[in-house]
Amino acid sequence: MMEEKDREISRLVDDNKNLHQSLESRPKVDHNDNYSTGMYKQDPSSLSTSALEQQILILARQQAQREEELAQSQRHILALQEEIEELEHENRLHSQQETMLKTELRNMERSQKREGVDMTYLKNVILKLLETGEVEALLPVVGMLLQFSPEEIQKCQQAYRASVDVPPSAASDASGSATSSLFSRFSFT
Repeated sequence: MMEEKDREISRLVDDNKNLHQSLESRPKVDHNDNYSTGMYKQDPSSLSTSALEQQILILARQQAQREEELAQSQRHILALQEEIEELEHENRLHSQQETMLKTELRNMERSQKREGVDMTYLKNVILKLLETGEVEALLPVVGMLLQFSPEEIQKCQQAYRASVDVPPSAASDASGSATSSLFSRFSFT
């Protein structure tokens, strides 16, 4: 669009130069004969020249105005892009805060539920766990009483499975039951 206007301005400037050259190459006409009527009339070529100059000026002003509008639009776009970046950054921070607060809320809820646990019942469940070695059956109960998170239950299950996968030499040393292997991990001295 701007290139078209630049070409048009260049063409008009060239036309203007050509008109000036053609005016200069024309023979001078003596207007003394028509002095009374010549005063009120202008040379047609000078009329077209001044009209072309005015048109060039108008087009130049329009071009300058468009360039200024373009510059303003570009500045506005940059400002909006900066605002978008700031808002995206704030959004990421809010998401992180939300995640952190949700985690903290879940931890607080679990802590609050732990406060209401009957300690006698918990003691009996843990004693039963140690006596029988029924970890698979009693771990969910302990997890519920102590409000374990899913990650904590998974860690307990992994630790139990690791202790069950005892090398054959350790299993032969023990009496072979799950109870003795469970008690072998604790020292009661």
